[in-house]
Amino acid sequence: MTDDLALLRLYEPVIRYNAGEMFYPASVEDYVAASALYRATDDEPEELAARGSLTLERLAALGRVNAGEQLYLQHVGEPLGRKQYKAWRKRPDRVRFKSSSRFAAVGLLSRFVDAIMRFTLLLRGNVPGGYAAAAQVAYAASPNSGKCFYYGHVDRDAGYITLQYWYFYAMNDWRSNFGGVNDHEADWEQVTVFLTDDEQRRPVWVAFSSHDEVGDDLRRRWDDPDIEFVDGTHPVVYAGAGSHSGAYLKGEYLIAAALPLPDWIDSIRRTFLRLLPWHEDDDSGVIGIPYIDYKRGDGVSVGAGQDRPWEAVVVSDDTEWVRDYRGLWGLDTHDIFGGERAPAGMRYERKGTVRQSWGQPVAWAGLDKEAPTDEWAVNDLREAQENLTERLAEIDAELDDARESLRAARAAERAQGISPQEPSRRSVELMREVAELRAHRLAVSQQLEGAELGLQPGALPVEPVHAHLHHRSTPLAPEDTVRSRLLRVWSAASASILLAALGILLLVDTTGLLWPIVWIAIAMLVIEAILRRRLASLLMAAGIVALFFIAVWAVWSLFTGNLRIGFGILLLLAAIYMAVQTAKEGIRSRN
Repeated sequence: MTDDLALLRLYEPVIRYNAGEMFYPASVEDYVAASALYRATDDEPEELAARGSLTLERLAALGRVNAGEQLYLQHVGEPLGRKQYKAWRKRPDRVRFKSSSRFAAVGLLSRFVDAIMRFTLLLRGNVPGGYAAAAQVAYAASPNSGKCFYYGHVDRDAGYITLQYWYFYAMNDWRSNFGGVNDHEADWEQVTVFLTDDEQRRPVWVAFSSHDEVGDDLRRRWDDPDIEFVDGTHPVVYAGAGSHSGAYLKGEYLIAAALPLPDWIDSIRRTFLRLLPWHEDDDSGVIGIPYIDYKRGDGVSVGAGQDRPWEAVVVSDDTEWVRDYRGLWGLDTHDIFGGERAPAGMRYERKGTVRQSWGQPVAWAGLDKEAPTDEWAVNDLREAQENLTERLAEIDAELDDARESLRAARAAERAQGISPQEPSRRSVELMREVAELRAHRLAVSQQLEGAELGLQPGALPVEPVHAHLHHRSTPLAPEDTVRSRLLRVWSAASASILLAALGILLLVDTTGLLWPIVWIAIAMLVIEAILRRRLASLLMAAGIVALFFIAVWAVWSLFTGNLRIGFGILLLLAAIYMAVQTAKEGIRSRN
């Protein structure tokens, strides 16, 4: 345990928050001591422990007694009233937070979806208004509110020593105070450092918990230039405002809260978006609520040599409150989307199963395929060389037998006068078997060739630091966060204008709505394109869509027997296509 604490202390991260952040890594002991514990029932929740009566030991004991039940802690007794909330907002020590225009950074479709999704808060469980303010008051009054805690977990697996730094926050006030997508009482985040499990114990990877990254994309190599270090061993994390998710680069990140779509609908959506002039604004790959995750790092810093030092607590699977309490660490709103529900603890998912990030951090970060060191990789290659050589010999023997059987079957068919163009079923099966064995042999021989090549001195190259990343999360560029005032106003109001126009049409007249809706949509698209200086792109996209419908008209005309119109349209489309290709060739020849 002493050795684990020394390792944790050596590589503990530095977390930089935004100016205006109100919740920092808290003491779970303080939080539990001021919370009540409830068991969810079909009717009213049952109070198992009154506020002020809990300790970590009692929490663990109640968790054991009520294993399998839906338990949750509740720290805030009730949200602040209107007058209390106004006074709280005007408190003299409050640091003001200046937000950006998230709507100016996303397209019209995303803004429309955002307006619709905001209504879902009326239909699903959500954290009440004034709750975040009450949580801040309670947090500020806790005995250790001026200190910052992490709960260190050390694991050894697959050649790695895994150092996990878990942080607990009394509140995620992302929606109410920073324009995010949800609020929930309590929050758990983590940073994980991977060391080689040898005498050197060299740091090789680091992973930050993040909203839109999983697997390989979570981790970065220790020598990645995106990572900042304090004193060479303390990686710097930029925490999201209210959300507390981690980032390697400081700035403002555009993220979308995804709406699940069937594959065929999403395929149509992607195809259509490619035609739009601002499709790059919707490159998140989802339809959802757009928001900006602020990770500016201009506020309080926590860690070695920073504004606030760390208080380290080592935990493990043997720590009773970690192991035995599987419930939620805050108010259970029963939100069907999950975004407004409190999280479970660092060891468990909400369903009570062990988190992969806790139980199998190497697999969680996609490191099962990465050898901790080159020496480890060379040993793997030697073993693979032996196994592949043996397997190749086995395949050769199987291939010889199958080939002999195939040739014998073919010779028998020749003797019977059977044409090679119409082989027997048995011959077809043997041909397939021989083809599969040859394909398998080729794959194994290529693997063996690679293993032998890797065993040559200096044959394992150092890959680019981002080679493993499928998606490298980067902040918005300055030009994306600072738009013209007119665009900012339009971006904020456009979705409301569209909804209001549709509502007025329905109130005025319920017949003949199609064309007014079409003209309203066209007008909004034109305004959007003009303000973004993409009118030419919009006209090009409109031309492509028009040609598509003309082509459909031509096909329909041919299908219904109107050959003159159908062939006439097809000839016109062919002429347009040839003219475009001729123009392209002319431009290329000039260049």
